[in-house]
Amino acid sequence: MFSIKTKAIILSVLIFLIGFACGYISKKAVQAKESYSLQHRFERLEPLTQALELTALQKALLLNILADNKTAIDNIMKQVNPKINIQLHMLRENIKGILDDRQKEIYLRLLQEHEERMIRENQ
Repeated sequence: MFSIKTKAIILSVLIFLIGFACGYISKKAVQAKESYSLQHRFERLEPLTQALELTALQKALLLNILADNKTAIDNIMKQVNPKINIQLHMLRENIKGILDDRQKEIYLRLLQEHEERMIRENQ
């Protein structure tokens, strides 16, 4: 059987990995929202239009379809994002609760680096 210390270490690592997995999932959800936000300049759609060999009319219709659905998608994301953010906050607080002071410093630094990386990627 594992000692209590070994179990605590394994649990800490597991919770840490779950935290980063949730961060990854929420990042993907935010990216999906932004991909629909029609800040898509035409160049973001260009790979799709080239692969499909769309005509100029089809390109214009595609932009209209995206614009028509933007509001509905934005409304859905407005409902989902706060719930994701609350859950991530709770998860991170629970993780911090099992860490010693040194580990908390490292964890907070890693979270800060992760947030900064996400901001850079979304610019």
